[in-house]
Amino acid sequence: LRAIPWVFSWSQARIGLPAWFGLGSALEGFEQAHGPGSLAHVAELYRDWPFLTSALDNAELILGRSEPQIAGLYAALAGDTEGDRLWRRILDEYERSIRGLAKVTGRPELLAAEPLVGRSIRLRRPYIDPLSHIQVRFLARLRALAADDPDRERYRRLVQLTVNGVAAGLQNTG
Repeated sequence: LRAIPWVFSWSQARIGLPAWFGLGSALEGFEQAHGPGSLAHVAELYRDWPFLTSALDNAELILGRSEPQIAGLYAALAGDTEGDRLWRRILDEYERSIRGLAKVTGRPELLAAEPLVGRSIRLRRPYIDPLSHIQVRFLARLRALAADDPDRERYRRLVQLTVNGVAAGLQNTG
């Protein structure tokens, strides 16, 4: 897949995985390899190196936009035990990444340094979350329909409308 549809699909699923997956493991691995307190050096780099600042701030923004409970509904569409195992791994890395970022940034919660961004995300969630629920329901119905079912086009259009609504609400098109 090309980058834009790949990232767009992860944002639609409300998890933004390409922006942060592996971050928590990397920070945890660094700390294990270099000993307790070694993340203080990474924190110093975060403060002094604009590239690292930008990379970690971007990861923090996407983690702050993520909704693991809703993303779990999309993951459940896979409907298999292998998917459940992979989803558990994603959730573990999500939590690990948040903990690692807190150690590096020194902030107690995501987006603490950007209160207006955090507020904007919180204010939009009551409108976006229902659209995501509807999208998951319509995707499941669409997948269950036979290829020649006359309702197929109607559900495809409804899914497209929810995709547009979620993208507009997230203010993110990929």
